[in-house]
Amino acid sequence: MDNNLCKEAGKRIYRIRKEKGYTRDMLADKAGISSKFLYEIECGTKRFSAEYLGRIAKALNVSCDYLLFGDEDTLK
Repeated sequence: MDNNLCKEAGKRIYRIRKEKGYTRDMLADKAGISSKFLYEIECGTKRFSAEYLGRIAKALNVSCDYLLFGDEDTLK
């Protein structure tokens, strides 16, 4: 996945996590990933696969399209 796409998705993941009142540990647990990996995703320092994108989207109850592209029309 493109670095810019990952960075923008990471920013959206962080914002949505905060809006929902989840701690990083809470979201990481819901998504089945480590808190460190989630931190790296949110900071844009780590690329991630479609599998992890799907896990995070499901845990946040938003679409993968929204996390990747920020298109409000694809927001669940």
